[in-house]
Amino acid sequence: MSSRNRTMSCFQVYDPFMPYAETHSAFNVADPPSWVMYVSHERPRRLIVFVHGFRGRTLSTWAQFQQSGRMGRYWQQSDLLFVGYESERENPSSVADRLRRSLPAFYPVPFPPAMMVGGKGARDDVSSSYEELILVGHSLGGLVIRCALVQAAKSWVYGAPGAERPILLSAQTRLFSPANAGFSPAGLLGLAKELGFLGVAEIRLRQSRAYLDLQPGSSLIVDTRQLTEEFFERTLAPALQAHILWANPDNVVKSEEYRMDLRDSADGQSHLTVCKPHDSYLRPWQFLERGV
Repeated sequence: MSSRNRTMSCFQVYDPFMPYAETHSAFNVADPPSWVMYVSHERPRRLIVFVHGFRGRTLSTWAQFQQSGRMGRYWQQSDLLFVGYESERENPSSVADRLRRSLPAFYPVPFPPAMMVGGKGARDDVSSSYEELILVGHSLGGLVIRCALVQAAKSWVYGAPGAERPILLSAQTRLFSPANAGFSPAGLLGLAKELGFLGVAEIRLRQSRAYLDLQPGSSLIVDTRQLTEEFFERTLAPALQAHILWANPDNVVKSEEYRMDLRDSADGQSHLTVCKPHDSYLRPWQFLERGV
């Protein structure tokens, strides 16, 4: 398939009245690279942003979330933005900074290049602003999101007096088994077993910056938690309070949340599967809609 066809492809989804209704079109974002947007064919109320974890991938981490239009009106009224990055090579703080700086191009006004499909508008209304922003992270992606939120809060709290609250801080935050406290004792071994890699690959991963930042007690983990809790007390910005769905059991990261977070768990789901919805596992869709 050509790159143009991949960029403009539509996915087929189930609808009780139209067996294969097309609800979204996919668009490959040029800058930042490795970002992919799924654009609703009707005016959306929200933008949902997905950030994968360590050794994750832009789309495959999230399984059937790209096909969420078949799950009803909530999803048909949502644009989906999947954030990709090189988790084994990039500094998580740099990824967080890119996320924070790039999101204003996508929210609250829809990203203009993605609004054209085959030379035509993706929907009748391509310019109305979204009403809400939802940030979704898995594993290291959860830590990246929290780091981006801390960066936004810090620039606001210590910035010009009377400055408007950054739009990022008005988001709702939904996290799947986030790396709040870093790797569990099983850590990389648990991840290696789930992903099916050992030996040389494990040695290489131990040398990556992200691996070092995922060690319990790392400066990134300690500082992000301390500043998130401090800025939440000072600002009550909703994005700083995360709703968390933990894998149960989770043998990759430590299942610890910040003191203001709201938690739940998905029994029988592993660290890698907790964020992957399918027809027999609807919980991730429900979690994003309701926060529980």
